[in-house]
Amino acid sequence: MKIPFLSKPHHTLEELESIRARRTDGINRFMGVSALIFMGLVAFLGSMLILKPIMELQQLRQERDQTVYELAKAHKAEVEAHNVYLWMTTDAEYREQIARDLADMAMADEIIVRRPTPADIRRRQQEEQKKKKPRRN
Repeated sequence: MKIPFLSKPHHTLEELESIRARRTDGINRFMGVSALIFMGLVAFLGSMLILKPIMELQQLRQERDQTVYELAKAHKAEVEAHNVYLWMTTDAEYREQIARDLADMAMADEIIVRRPTPADIRRRQQEEQKKKKPRRN
């Protein structure tokens, strides 16, 4: 009695050699494809290990350049503010103008222009909002 899945077929030598040759070809192809996949993976990981620090270094250089630029800008503003301070402390006309402005004593043909205080700005904004929104009864 023959059981179909349990019986072992007997092959001739030529059939065995052809089966072994097909297996060898299959393994060789598999090894080639797996080697390409492995090399691609290694190249990807290697580039990530090399490129990531390079990109971080470039970003740090850009941040450093931006900080140096901002520092130079702040230094320039400081120098200008110091010059204005020196002018304010040494110019008698400036002190006289400030004193007259605070006392509301303008000279003839002199116009005093004052910057509004934050309270004045808020009050003006509230008045504008009241004008825009009519009251509902």
